[in-house]
Amino acid sequence: MGDFRRWVNSALSPYFPEKRLFIQSGSSTRYLRLTPLSQFMSGAASLALVGWLAIATASVAIDFVGGSGTAPTVVLQEAYEARLEELAAERDQRASEARSAQTRFQTAMEQIGRQQTALLQSAERGRELTTALDLMRQRLHEAVGQRDAATVANDRLVAQMNEVSDRLSHESGADLAETLKTVTGALAEAVAVRDTARAERETLTQQVADLELRMKVNSERQDEMVDQLEQAVALSFGPLEKLISTANLDVDSLIETVRSGYSGQGGPVGDAVVSTRSFDDPALNSRFDKLMLDLDRMNLMRIAVEKIPYTMPLRSSYRFTSPFGRRWGRMHAGVDLAAPVGTPIFATADGLVVAAGRESGYGNVVRIRHEFGFETVYAHQSKIRVKVGQEVSRGVQIGDMGSTGRSTGSHLHYEVRVNGQPVNPMTYLEAAKDVF
Repeated sequence: MGDFRRWVNSALSPYFPEKRLFIQSGSSTRYLRLTPLSQFMSGAASLALVGWLAIATASVAIDFVGGSGTAPTVVLQEAYEARLEELAAERDQRASEARSAQTRFQTAMEQIGRQQTALLQSAERGRELTTALDLMRQRLHEAVGQRDAATVANDRLVAQMNEVSDRLSHESGADLAETLKTVTGALAEAVAVRDTARAERETLTQQVADLELRMKVNSERQDEMVDQLEQAVALSFGPLEKLISTANLDVDSLIETVRSGYSGQGGPVGDAVVSTRSFDDPALNSRFDKLMLDLDRMNLMRIAVEKIPYTMPLRSSYRFTSPFGRRWGRMHAGVDLAAPVGTPIFATADGLVVAAGRESGYGNVVRIRHEFGFETVYAHQSKIRVKVGQEVSRGVQIGDMGSTGRSTGSHLHYEVRVNGQPVNPMTYLEAAKDVF
């Protein structure tokens, strides 16, 4: 036993060197020897006492909290869960309204396309009728000329007959019968030409009347179609303009930017040009010119909207877990949307992938650069489905939701940046809820 103590003291001496505690009493001095083993045992006992006190204190605290605060905690939890259910129901309602609005918008665009095609076809028929009417008028003019020529010839023959009659009164001879035969033939020929010209004139007059009636009916149809197109354009143009203005964007500036990039002649968004020969009515022609310019402007706005991140990056059910702004003393540059791992993530606008990989804090992240200075960020993905340099369209899947990087659970951290500065994504998502 003594050897074991010596071995333990020798092993502990580097950590607990031997100490001596001197005690002086009167004229005598004594000391208390503290071996390494005794120091180790005293320290272990002290640690055990401190641990027991900590555990006992924690147990008392837990019992106190569990006994006095259980009911308030349950009430708060139930209220929190009820609020989450209300938010989920409101989100589903908003999504349903957005789908309905998008359907109405697509229907209006299809109606505009059909009516525009019908109006252009009507204008083409109007040009054909105008050409036919000009040809009929020319033929009528020729028939009137022929009739006048026949009348002149008839008058000339009548004069010749009078002359012959006068001569017969003074002369007689063998050539009298021949002369009468010639005069009678010429007179019959003149009468036939006159009757033919009169019949042709009546036919052409009826044809001209029919063409004028058809042109009048066609003009009324054109006017009605222009009215319908103007109403359809107004219904579609208003929400688009409001959508861009609500997001604090200048409509005219966006339109000019798009126009400069789509300036090719003959395309769907070129400058609207309408021939002045399309309609005989100057007022209708002016309305049609304005309508085509409005259609051109609306089409340019539609192209601009496709390049701005207005749509949601998720189509499945999700839970909104964190807003844009300062959070715990730091700037939270986006919004957090929670859903199961693997939930598809979609591009919110047309653009170019400028980053697709792992970044500190963001985990697997995709960055997409859009026109007009916009950039969107999709962080914490479990799988990336695009690569750098790839051009993507709105609605294309770019990855799967996950919890990579600095994340406490499966969610999407979504950012919208303008000229490099983060802005609240909800500004654009709220503005588009009645259109998309």
